[in-house]
Amino acid sequence: MTILLITKISFLIFSSIPLNKLYIEKHNTQYNVASADTLKNPKDHPNDIIFITVDKSPEYIGGPKEMYKFISENINEAVATKKGRVNLRFVIEKDGSIGDVEIMRGLCPPCDEEAKRVIKLMPKWTPAQINHKNIRCFYHMPIVFK
Repeated sequence: MTILLITKISFLIFSSIPLNKLYIEKHNTQYNVASADTLKNPKDHPNDIIFITVDKSPEYIGGPKEMYKFISENINEAVATKKGRVNLRFVIEKDGSIGDVEIMRGLCPPCDEEAKRVIKLMPKWTPAQINHKNIRCFYHMPIVFK
């Protein structure tokens, strides 16, 4: 079985909602979410804000090619009993670690858990930045089982 990985950073744009007041709810989890333009004075914002737009996107150390290599070396293909996509969302923390891994759209419980397990194993990333300051941000990644 072949595992196809597709990655992209998701940027959300809300024109009518003040982003420093926006909350995203998923699985009874509430996140404080903001955009880059709300960080005029970092002292005004709590440390737990997760930004949806950033000046500098987070990067897997070594780039996408190394990330694909890491996932393909660590994923257990034997659990993939179905073909399809698992969509994940996770937080790249200020120190580059991975946190709050969630299945946004699953395929089957074994595939979902395997995708989640591998994401949690990832080494630290280069974190996102706003005004040259490391911040927390969401990252979306689909993993396609073929």
